[in-house]
Amino acid sequence: MMRIILLSVFFLAAALGNAAAACTGSPISGSNLSTLLNGKLVCGRPVAGGNDRWQEEHISGTTKSGDLYDYKKGPSDKIDPRVKVGTWSTNGNVVTYTYNRYSPTQTFNYSVFLISGNTYSFCTGVNGTEVVRANIISNTNAGCGGTFP
Repeated sequence: MMRIILLSVFFLAAALGNAAAACTGSPISGSNLSTLLNGKLVCGRPVAGGNDRWQEEHISGTTKSGDLYDYKKGPSDKIDPRVKVGTWSTNGNVVTYTYNRYSPTQTFNYSVFLISGNTYSFCTGVNGTEVVRANIISNTNAGCGGTFP
């Protein structure tokens, strides 16, 4: 019985530690934020749960902005190819996503925090609420390949 209690405390502490890591510390900013996203694939999912996942390509236009593509099954897929859905841009420690494929246009602003490795929190405001958790990988034209946090 004592072993079960100790293991329960350990797992609870680990879970709380991961939750506390999101949206804390200093957000990635300036050229570091641009470099993190420019030409990369964001393999994301909502923190709220569910099975929703997406893979968005950050195509460079300049060092701080560019086009945003929903990767889907990739550029060579005849049924579900990638498609441009909007734009992305950085300013200071904020990345702005403007989705204009459908009406009305929607805009979202996030601060980005490193969790560990290539896993990041996309948060509303500095030390705010984590909305998206994502792995950011080099775009190898292979998609996320199941690489979601």
